[in-house]
Amino acid sequence: MASEEINVSDWVAEILAEQRVERVFLYPGGTIAPLVNACIKKGIVIENFKNEQGAGYAALAYARLTGRPQVIMVTSGPGVTNILTPLADAYYDSTPVIVITGQVGTTDLNGRLGVRQRGFQEVPTVAITSPISKLSVCLMSPDDVFHYVPQAFKTAMQGRRGPVVLDFPMDIQRGDIVLTHNQELTYSPSFQVDDSVKFSLQDSLLKEVAEAACAAKFPVILLGQGALTAGCFESYLKIADSIDGALVTSFLGVGAIDTDNDRSLGYIGHTGHLAANKAVHKSDFLLVLGSRLDVRQTGNQVNDFTPQGKVAWVDIDINELENPRVAVDWLIPAALEKFCDRFIEKLPEGSPEIKNQNLLEFLNLYSHRYEDIPDPESLVIQPRDLMDALDVLLKNINTTVVTGVGCHQHWVARHLSFRPNDVKHLSSGGHGAMGYDLPSAVGAAMAEPDRIILCVVGDGSVLMNIQELATIKQRNLNIKIVVVNNSRLGMVSQFQLITWGADPTTGDVDTIDFKAIGEGFGIPSVRLSQVDSMEATLNKFWFASGPSLVEVSVDPKADVVPMLLAGQRMDDMWMGRAK
Repeated sequence: MASEEINVSDWVAEILAEQRVERVFLYPGGTIAPLVNACIKKGIVIENFKNEQGAGYAALAYARLTGRPQVIMVTSGPGVTNILTPLADAYYDSTPVIVITGQVGTTDLNGRLGVRQRGFQEVPTVAITSPISKLSVCLMSPDDVFHYVPQAFKTAMQGRRGPVVLDFPMDIQRGDIVLTHNQELTYSPSFQVDDSVKFSLQDSLLKEVAEAACAAKFPVILLGQGALTAGCFESYLKIADSIDGALVTSFLGVGAIDTDNDRSLGYIGHTGHLAANKAVHKSDFLLVLGSRLDVRQTGNQVNDFTPQGKVAWVDIDINELENPRVAVDWLIPAALEKFCDRFIEKLPEGSPEIKNQNLLEFLNLYSHRYEDIPDPESLVIQPRDLMDALDVLLKNINTTVVTGVGCHQHWVARHLSFRPNDVKHLSSGGHGAMGYDLPSAVGAAMAEPDRIILCVVGDGSVLMNIQELATIKQRNLNIKIVVVNNSRLGMVSQFQLITWGADPTTGDVDTIDFKAIGEGFGIPSVRLSQVDSMEATLNKFWFASGPSLVEVSVDPKADVVPMLLAGQRMDDMWMGRAK
């Protein structure tokens, strides 16, 4: 049988090219250099960032927007530990990425003999990353490389998506792999939902759930990130019309329906809309599509989540279904595409006209906008007023909105208008990591170069990866950065004030000149502090060519209100501190 030797790194680059990997996101280092050089020879674009977190978050945004697994490369030791935060984010928010880490040689790995570290910049990558990845493996031989590199793409996309870690010893990268004739095969790209994950949708079960939905006096449909990823936007509306029900989303599901849709009540949970939370609590039938029902969605009073309602939960992750936090009547393991098609067949023909009196009452409540009501006596810019002014700019322009983590994150989700495929929403959900913002905006701009990327970030979160302003400037990316400066670490400050009456570690944060920082990186920057100049300043910022930054001084006393606190039911949110 004919055989051929090929350098391992060159072979990996071939596989990446066959998987249609067009670019690799990285921060370079010695133990990853052979693979990087092989990718360059193959014509794969090398996207070099200023920190491993920057590379990781850019890849996450790119993967979420394209639906294709992206490749991140980092060196051993500190390269591995610096990529852990984006890796955790990918794991908890179901983002398909392949993280390839450099590692010391196999001689050092095999000869540890109880000592703490044998090689320079060595860490136990597999032990560290296994709990936050779908697969983590150290490739100790060419056979491991041949097996796991192609498998990584399938694993990342199979079932509930997520990250895979391949730890690559230096000597393996530089060695040869022997290919026999029958091993020289082409691996088909694994971008689609993997067909090997099959579920049995019983006709009797679908009929039972459909009958319950149609008999309900106030049915509600909850769309999570799984629904957003599945993209069955017309199907969700058909189901809602058929049962004359309300539509709500989770925080990560924002964008799965048009927020201006007649049936939309906003998103639910810890910082959700008042009407959405109350509606879920009052519903007598809740259909959950691709949402985890975690504590940030349900609160901790799980017995009172939907006290009068039946719950049908559809999800691709069987482990989630088998471990529910709230009472669920129908657990349905299924890909949403398949479920929606089959479920709609069981429903009567619907109408967009809303006749449900319960829904009409909640739509009226939603229209009153009890969230973040501006202080009429303040002379300082109010957060909701800022969001409303930004929303005007988004109305007729396809935009991807990226946020950091903090008060600004929830003001954005509450008050900007999102539409499937037109105005998209990217943020860190399960991991809730500050610093997600700037590098994710870079990844979004790379994935969608013809769109405007609006990056709204707080004065705390922006400092976590502020070095990526250099990446934005170097690539002249069309990213509009709004730094919402409230001179406090708002979410934790708010928690401290509610709980202990003081915020010694998070209030009155020293003022930083973000305008000067932006200009220092070569990005046109302005400062906005006066209400009467808001429209003109934002228009100048928005329509500037290339990247631009505006630092907005907002009321430091403004909280995220209302909020679902520990011990509260979904219909009993905290309505703010006493003035």
